[in-house]
Amino acid sequence: MIAVPVECPLRLGSPEEFSAIQNYFQQAQFEDVTLCRALGIADMSEYGRVRWGEISLTSMSASARWCLNVFARGQQAGEAESRTVCGENVFAALNAVGLLRRARKNPDSVLCPVWVYPAAGFVMASDRREDPEGDPFNPPADVVFPAIYPGTLRFLQLLPEARGGAALDHCGGSGIGAMVLARTAAVSVTADLTERSAFFAEFNRRLNGVEIESLCGDLYLPVAGRMFDLITAHPPFVPSTGETMVYRDGGETGETVTRRIIEGLPAHLRPGGTAMVLCVACDTEQQTFEQRAREWLGETGAECDLVFGMEKIMPVEEVVESMRKRGQQIDDEAARQLHGRLRSAGTRQFVYGALFIRRFAERVNTQPCRQQLTLEGRAVDFERVLNWRQFSRRPDFGEWLAESRPQPAARLLLTARHVVQDGELVPAEFVFSIEEGFSAALRPDAWVVPLLARLNGKISVRAMFAAAEQADELPEGFTLAAFLDLVQRMIEKGFLVVAAN
Repeated sequence: MIAVPVECPLRLGSPEEFSAIQNYFQQAQFEDVTLCRALGIADMSEYGRVRWGEISLTSMSASARWCLNVFARGQQAGEAESRTVCGENVFAALNAVGLLRRARKNPDSVLCPVWVYPAAGFVMASDRREDPEGDPFNPPADVVFPAIYPGTLRFLQLLPEARGGAALDHCGGSGIGAMVLARTAAVSVTADLTERSAFFAEFNRRLNGVEIESLCGDLYLPVAGRMFDLITAHPPFVPSTGETMVYRDGGETGETVTRRIIEGLPAHLRPGGTAMVLCVACDTEQQTFEQRAREWLGETGAECDLVFGMEKIMPVEEVVESMRKRGQQIDDEAARQLHGRLRSAGTRQFVYGALFIRRFAERVNTQPCRQQLTLEGRAVDFERVLNWRQFSRRPDFGEWLAESRPQPAARLLLTARHVVQDGELVPAEFVFSIEEGFSAALRPDAWVVPLLARLNGKISVRAMFAAAEQADELPEGFTLAAFLDLVQRMIEKGFLVVAAN
């Protein structure tokens, strides 16, 4: 039973009412692709930058314009016009579930008390960012975070496919994560600490006709005793400074919720399962974030492989300053105390990115790895690395790799820097680089370059090495095992590709 939070304007109407509203949105083409095209934006994360005075909406149908103005822009509309555009049945349904109400200051008009917009193929409702009638606005501490902010849309891009398994999305907010997971999951669960978020998730589920479970409680408590094949989370990660916002604040260093999610994985992630957490976390003076995360897993860490895709590094000073700029009421003294607190906790720098954890049924004792994640990066890029690392743990892997025939990745670049020496330009440095889901660069010794260039998919690593050895192209003491280690790392980084079997 979903509890109705205090002062929530929405109501859980009948299936018929939700069905009528869903059909109306579909007929009006109130969806992200159509809306982005009309507004001239790449995706809904740019919605806040639309210059409405420079946009012509004449190409949109009357119903699409009405939906855009009333639900997404938060404008009032005349009741008579609204009844005509919607039809009496849909107009009544919108009022019944709370998506429309009469304006108090202008009784001849109606308005939407929440923010409604298309996202990821769904129509989502979350709390508004201002009062619908222009009065002073103080958002509740448990405000439901929008599903079209850049961080949320990035999270959705990185969600792995559930492949028919059971999926759990922590800190679910509006429910958008679990709704996306439901496309490939047999069971999809969204869980959030606040009743308000659980209610909005249930409302959005019904609004879109999606089968998910909407649960309320502290992280794993609502799913005690249950196991999942996929666990995802986009937790709050801002260091707490005073007035708490549930969707935002993550404790002393911002990691409290992230750590508790990872610590709970051994009891809830099945062997063979995957967890993905998109977050800001800390590198300390002693360990990287992914090394610390493995320790948070306890003994189960030995059964897990961890890959952290890092999008950016943020110095401690930059994080504190960004909090000041985002209106968190931090004065100079509070900023100084926060900086001191972070430094005393051993924080060297903050890192933002996605941590993928794959659990196995046996001990793997594989060290966590870090990759540079690009904006093109998706879950499949992490899957490739995790699958390759698993394959490389096979007992016969060394022999297999020696007989394999790798070739350069399609987007591999080799650049050479030349310098003048004795009046002539000579190569001084070679750099292999690649920009795909992950980016990487490698500066090998000059003698290695022609060897790697011969790996064209037609010759085995062993045969190529033997030919180079015969031609006396190798430095003294350089072994096939050392070269195989280099090839293995180049495949893991994406420089070379090979079919694993």
